[in-house]
Amino acid sequence: MGSAGDDAAVVRARSLAERLHAGQVDKAGAPYVGHLERVAGLLAVWWPEPDIAELEAAWLHDALEDTGATAESLLAAGVSPAAVEMVRAVTRPAGTAYLAWIGDLAQTAPLGALRVKLADNADNSDPGRVARLPDGARRVAERYAPARALLLEGYMRRRFEGQVGGAMLPTDSN
Repeated sequence: MGSAGDDAAVVRARSLAERLHAGQVDKAGAPYVGHLERVAGLLAVWWPEPDIAELEAAWLHDALEDTGATAESLLAAGVSPAAVEMVRAVTRPAGTAYLAWIGDLAQTAPLGALRVKLADNADNSDPGRVARLPDGARRVAERYAPARALLLEGYMRRRFEGQVGGAMLPTDSN
């Protein structure tokens, strides 16, 4: 990883996520923190040397939606403003249709937030997890596969905006 300060920021985010989600289980009955750990792990594998704020956001991506945390409480706990902004971006507003929200997210969210959401989607679509859910195949077909397509299209379009001589030019540092 990076500097000791960077390492401390990720450890702090992980510890906060573990406290916030203590006692919660996923739809298959497994400790919820395992999902957060897998999302952070996927992010680090898919985008080597991810931005520290992205790793913080991966650990905390469900905190606003599934716990009593607020953006202000995350900031007060020492989470970076950039990570909090990503967490806010990947938090679906109440009453918003899932795929409509994903479409908006794909068009407007920071690229780091899209990377976090893509890793989240991949873990939610993992065949091993899906097999443990009675409606798993339907969830993937109706929710996660269409969402992944929207997220990937938005990410790739925004990540590689502009062409010179037919070659795509990256627009971010990763």
